[in-house]
Amino acid sequence: MNWDNIRYLLAVARTGSLRAAALRLNVDQATVARRLHHIEEELNTSLFNRSPEGYRLTEYGERLLPDIEQMEATAAIIERKSAGMNSALAGKVHIASTDSLGRCFILPALSALRQRHPDIRVMLSTSPEIVDIRRGAADLAVRSARPSDGNLIIRRLANLHPGLYASQEYVTRRGLPVPGSAFSGHDLVMFPETSVPQYWQRLCGEPLTNGNIVLEATSQWLFIEALRQGLGVGMMAREIVQRYCPELINVMPARSEPADIWLVVNPDVWSAERIQAVIAAIGTAFEDI
Repeated sequence: MNWDNIRYLLAVARTGSLRAAALRLNVDQATVARRLHHIEEELNTSLFNRSPEGYRLTEYGERLLPDIEQMEATAAIIERKSAGMNSALAGKVHIASTDSLGRCFILPALSALRQRHPDIRVMLSTSPEIVDIRRGAADLAVRSARPSDGNLIIRRLANLHPGLYASQEYVTRRGLPVPGSAFSGHDLVMFPETSVPQYWQRLCGEPLTNGNIVLEATSQWLFIEALRQGLGVGMMAREIVQRYCPELINVMPARSEPADIWLVVNPDVWSAERIQAVIAAIGTAFEDI
C-alpha cells in the first residue's frame, strides 16, 4: 500500500470532506479525490460512503482505521528518531504553545537563538488546545498543563500568577466585582470550555455561578483585545499583563491562581543539538520571571 496515499485517506476520515482534507494537506480537491480513488482500487473496496453531508467511513473503512493510524504513528516515530540523531545545529524544530506565551517569551527566545544559530528554522504553532507531542504533533511544547504521559520529558519553566482583569472603561461603567458574589452583575470573557475545562467552574477561586459569559475566544490575543475594549472581566497572567497590556486593571486583587509553565519534549528528538539549543534559549527567556 502506498503510504503517501494513506495521508489522504486519514485526512478525509478526520475532516469528513474532500474540501476540508485538501485544505489540511495544502493541495486541491482533485488531488485528494484521485489519491482516495487509488487507495480504493488497491484494496478493491469502497472505504467511504459519499453523501451531500460528506464522507463517512464504511464498515470496512472503520475496521481498517485503527491499523492505518498505527502505521501513521510508526512512520512519525521513525521520522522523529531519524531527526533526533542529527547532531548539526541546523534544521527544523516545531514548537507548540499559546499566543501569549509565544509572543511574550518564545519569540524573544527565538530572536536570541537566531543570532547564535541562524541555520535552525522554527515552526511555531499556537492554540489553546493541547497537542499530542508523543504522536509527533510537535517536537516540543510550552504550556500550562502538565502532561500525565510519563514517557515525555517534562521540565518546569516558571510560575505565573493569573488574576482577574478588565479595562478602566468597563470598571467605570460596571464597577468592581465583589469577592464572594460569583461575578453577580458582571460580564465574563472566557476561553472555550473544551480548551480549559478547569476554568469553567471558578476563575482564581471565584465561582462563575452568577456571571454572564459574553464571549468565548479561541485566540489569546483576541481575548486580551476583548478585555481592552471593555467586553468584560477575564483571567490573565499578571506577568503577561505587565508586559503587553498594563492599562488593564486587576479587579479583584485578593484573588489569584498560580500556574506552572511546563516545557514538554518528545524523547525521540531530545538529544538532537538543534532541540537542545532551542530548549536553552526558551529556558533563558523565562529566567527573569
